[in-house]
Amino acid sequence: MRAAVRRLVATIVEWMVDAPRAVAALSMLRAVIGFVSVVLYLRHYSKRWLFYGPDGVYGLDGIRGYAAESGTWSLYAVSGSPAFFEIVFHVGLVVAGLVTLGVGGRLVLAVHYAMLWSLYMANPAFMDGGDALVCTGAIFLLLTRCYSAFTIVKPRPKFKNSLVVSALNNTGLLLLATQVAVVYLMAGLYKVQGELWQDGTALYYILNVPEFFLPGVTPHLVHHDWLMVLGAYATVLASIFFPVLVLFRAGRPVAVMTMLTFHLAIALLMGLTSFALVMAAYDLLFVSSHVEDMRRRVRVLSARLATKVRMRHLVEV
Repeated sequence: MRAAVRRLVATIVEWMVDAPRAVAALSMLRAVIGFVSVVLYLRHYSKRWLFYGPDGVYGLDGIRGYAAESGTWSLYAVSGSPAFFEIVFHVGLVVAGLVTLGVGGRLVLAVHYAMLWSLYMANPAFMDGGDALVCTGAIFLLLTRCYSAFTIVKPRPKFKNSLVVSALNNTGLLLLATQVAVVYLMAGLYKVQGELWQDGTALYYILNVPEFFLPGVTPHLVHHDWLMVLGAYATVLASIFFPVLVLFRAGRPVAVMTMLTFHLAIALLMGLTSFALVMAAYDLLFVSSHVEDMRRRVRVLSARLATKVRMRHLVEV
């Protein structure tokens, strides 16, 4: 028994310090977090004063009151100066763009977290459930080598990975993976307790909510009772069994593909595209090798396309 425990501990330690794991998937998550943040800034850009300004919906006193009540903070609560508001908002937008492009490293990522959290706290009405995952994701990513891929910056010369770098990266990876697994498990168990999920009618009522109603599509879907019931039960089962399936190598692709399908449906039918993108990026952490393969193939295809374009240009000249 002791020998088995020692072997298990040795395997875990080796996995933690051998090399940084899932750097491609971690980098994709960083890029997705930056991208959805840029979209948030741009979507509200023309009405930024109304939504987040010191004289807007919440106002400076409202922002300060909410921050104090929640025991948190927001840079938008520091001053009511119009110039200060414009500076904070636009710095946040620029930093989000830098994170998306993979520029600036961990320092810029840390600044992005501060800016984005401040924006959320300035108007919590826009929080859709994915905001917490975005912010905690940014914190955990600070431990990782999430700038190793999906960046416009030329990669640095490769160096030998140290034990500390590997351990920190893999700790961040485990924190992110555990977080999403717990989210799925808790969501599934919460649904099980609901009467509408138990009788399979939950999706029918959700899709008929005015904010999620899609003309021409929703009526056709909800017309089929069997589809609503199947979808409801499948959602609950997929959420509960996701943490179990990802424990096994053979089960990870199944679990990830199931949840990617689920989030695609959320994006198309409910319009929660940012939430769906973030959750999909989290899911891909469990199949990082496939992410790396996809990235490699895209690079090869891009190189071939660029070569063809150059050759055609030379022929024409």
